[in-house]
Amino acid sequence: MKIRPGRTRSLIGGIAALLVMVVGLVMMSSFGGLGIIPTPFVALWIILGLLGAALSFYNAISRQGLPLYEVNMEDEGERFCPQCGKPVQAEDQFCRHCGVRLD
Repeated sequence: MKIRPGRTRSLIGGIAALLVMVVGLVMMSSFGGLGIIPTPFVALWIILGLLGAALSFYNAISRQGLPLYEVNMEDEGERFCPQCGKPVQAEDQFCRHCGVRLD
């Protein structure tokens, strides 16, 4: 089992945030124009859309990322300590981190 930061989901989320922002602006303009809708609302819509996209792209591109995770269950050869959850080797009789006896 391998756990790694979720990058694909974040990239899709960033693109979706930009699309929602653009579609919202188009809908606002089609329902009477942007002149009728208060300017602070339009500015807030754009800021929140760009902020959501920026955070998603940051997670998708940076090495640190934000705490969104993907779990890969394909690699079942690894063992973990039942007490502390740290990885242990197949030949270990005791956990190297907490000292509990392994079966």
